[in-house]
Amino acid sequence: MSQGLRRVSVDDIVKAAGMAKGTFYQHFDSKEKYLFALIEDIHKQVFAKSEQMILSIFASESATSDLQSSAREFFKNLFYMPEMAFFIQNEREIDELFFGLMGEDDVNTFKQMEIVLFEKLLRLVGVDTGNIKPGVVHNYIHTLYLTMSSDLMTTADLPETVDLLTDGLIVYIFGGAI
Repeated sequence: MSQGLRRVSVDDIVKAAGMAKGTFYQHFDSKEKYLFALIEDIHKQVFAKSEQMILSIFASESATSDLQSSAREFFKNLFYMPEMAFFIQNEREIDELFFGLMGEDDVNTFKQMEIVLFEKLLRLVGVDTGNIKPGVVHNYIHTLYLTMSSDLMTTADLPETVDLLTDGLIVYIFGGAI
């Protein structure tokens, strides 16, 4: 996938997987369907790792006394995990793939699945999801993701920009000033 999603061929995929082309087509109708399944799988891995990070970071007594610092550590780890790098590097192609393959109902179902997963993560740290809307957190995370993947951003200032945006999300979730 190092050459990008558009340029990868079924031949590249089966060679990397060590399988026959016929076996590939027994499971997937097209390269796009495979890539969609791959992206969904990576997405689920990100949420599973996020849950593990939350359980690890927020397990200590100091984490509960300093929720904002613990949340900042979580978001730094989240945005710099390898799976997120894949999403960031391939953002445009992923969007084209998702919106090209999925109908509006499918897109809404996918968004709702993400919101449910964000709600689960928020509840793990004791956040009242009646007051803090998982949909707002979902939108904020996607805003951060789009910011990180934008060619318009000044690369040298991107880490500080992401930190400032992350601080805004932390204030929304946990209240108070940073």
